[in-house]
Amino acid sequence: MNRRDFLKTSLASFFTLVASSQEIFAKATSSNYGGSKGVVFIVGDGWPLGVMRTMNEFIERKFKEKSYLFSLLNNPRSRIALQNTSSLSSIVTDSAPASVAWATGSKTINRSLAVLPNGTILRTIFELGTQAGLSCGFVTTTRITHATPAAWYSHNPNRDDEESIAIDLLNSNLKVAMGGGDRFFNPERRKDRLDLYAKFVSRGYKVVKTREELKECMADESPILGIFSSSHMSYFVDRINDEKIGKIEPSLPEMAMVALQKLSKNRKGFILQIEAGRIDHACHANDAYAAMMDSYELDKTVGVVLEFINKNPDVLLIVTSDHGNSGYGINGTGPEYNDSTEALMSYKNKASFEYMIRKMRNQDVRTLKEIFETYTGQGISIEEAEEIYKKLNEKKKVVMNDIWYEPEATMGMFLRKSVYEYDHQEDRPINPPKERRGNVGFTSTNHTGEDQLVIVYGKESYLRNLKSAIDNTHLYDLMCSYMNIKHLNPKMSKKDGVLYAKPLSPKEWERHLRLHIS
Repeated sequence: MNRRDFLKTSLASFFTLVASSQEIFAKATSSNYGGSKGVVFIVGDGWPLGVMRTMNEFIERKFKEKSYLFSLLNNPRSRIALQNTSSLSSIVTDSAPASVAWATGSKTINRSLAVLPNGTILRTIFELGTQAGLSCGFVTTTRITHATPAAWYSHNPNRDDEESIAIDLLNSNLKVAMGGGDRFFNPERRKDRLDLYAKFVSRGYKVVKTREELKECMADESPILGIFSSSHMSYFVDRINDEKIGKIEPSLPEMAMVALQKLSKNRKGFILQIEAGRIDHACHANDAYAAMMDSYELDKTVGVVLEFINKNPDVLLIVTSDHGNSGYGINGTGPEYNDSTEALMSYKNKASFEYMIRKMRNQDVRTLKEIFETYTGQGISIEEAEEIYKKLNEKKKVVMNDIWYEPEATMGMFLRKSVYEYDHQEDRPINPPKERRGNVGFTSTNHTGEDQLVIVYGKESYLRNLKSAIDNTHLYDLMCSYMNIKHLNPKMSKKDGVLYAKPLSPKEWERHLRLHIS
C-alpha cells in the first residue's frame, strides 16, 4: 500500500468524523464549551522505546511525515523523565498495578486493580475527580474492562474478573467510556445474562456500537458508552486495510476527539485517559509491524490532543507507557550493519498476525504459505510454511516463561530472517542480499522490566518538580497537584506485599493468557 492510498483510507478519516478537527476544537473554546482545566493521560500499553523509535523511522521514511511525538520530545515546554515500573510483588509488572500506581499513588501486586493485597481500597484519580465535580472518562483500543482503564475505576483484586468490572464501570459515573468488549455487556454473552447496555441507558448514557453512531452522537449532551467490537478492537493495520472493520470501528484519534469535546464542556475541569492498548498485544505476539502501526495511530492521537491544547492551554498532557514488552529491538543487519535501515523498511504487512491466523485456520500448508506471503509481501519456503502450520495446529502447553504466543512468535522470527553471502575471491559482500526480510528481534513474548519514558507537556509543566528519574506513583501526585486534588492513599511496603503474592496454577495462568489477547 503506497502512502497516498494509506492516507486516503486512514488519516483522512481522523479529521473528518463530523467536521474538521479545527471546527471541533473551535467549538471547544466557544462560550458553550471548554476553556476548562484538564489532564490528558496517554498510555502506550507495553510500548517500549524500540517501538517508538521504529515508528518514528517509518513516519519519516515511508510516509514522509514528521512525528507529533518526536516534536513533543523536542519542545522546550516538555519535561522528559524515566519512570520505574515495578509492582509491589515484582520488578516486572503487569498492566493492572502499573495503572494503579498512576491512579492512586500506591503500588499493589500483579493482577490487582485499585486495591491493596490486604483488601484496603485505594481511591482513584477518577473517583476523586468525579467527587470534585470534574468530568472523567477514557478511550482505549482494548476492551473497556481491561486492566489499564479498569484500574482507574474498579477495586477488583483480579483483573480477569471482567464481568464484575463491567458492573463497576456502570457504577463509576464516568462521562466517557469507549473501546471494545461487547462480551461483558451483552446479555447473550454474559454468564449472568444481565443486560448492561439497558442498565447504562437507564442511567442516561448514549450507547453507540459503530463508527457511524459515534459520528451521530457528537452533539449529544449525554454521557457516552461506546463499544465497537466483541473483544479488543482490531489492530490499526487491519482497520485501515479491511473496509468492513473500518466502517464499524473508529480510530483512536476519532474517539479521543469525541471524548475531548464532551469532557471539556465542564468548566470545573476534566481528566481523560487515552490508551493505545494493542501495542502491548502486538509485542506479545512478536508482530513488529502491528506494533509500529498501532504506535503510529498513537502518534496521530498525540497530534489531536496537541491541537486541542493549542486552543485550551490550561490542559496538562502526560504521555507514557506502563512497561516494556518482549525485548523489542532493531538488530544490526548486513556487513557492518549497513543494511539495517533497508531491512527495517522491508516490513510492509497488510494485516496483523492475528488477522492472518484467522484466515490460516483449517487450511493446508500451501494455502497457509500463500496467505502469509500475500499479507506480508515476503516469500517463505515450504519448510517455513510447514513450521507455521505445525505451531498453528499443535495443542498449546503452558510452561511458565515459555513461548506461549504461537504461531505468532514463529512468524515474527521468519519475518526477521535475512541471508547474506560473500565473494571470498573478491573478499567482499555480494549485493543485493540473497534474502532480505526484516530485522526486529524479540527476546520473549513476556513483559520486561526496563524503565519507561514519560513526557509531560503544558502551560505549567515546567514549574512542576519532575525529576529525571521517578517512580510511576509520582504521576498520581503530578495530576493531583495540577487539578488541586488532595488525597493520600495508604501504602504497603514491598516486603509486606510479596507475602501476599501467590503464584497462579498452570490452569489459571493459561486462562489469563487466553483471556488477555482473545
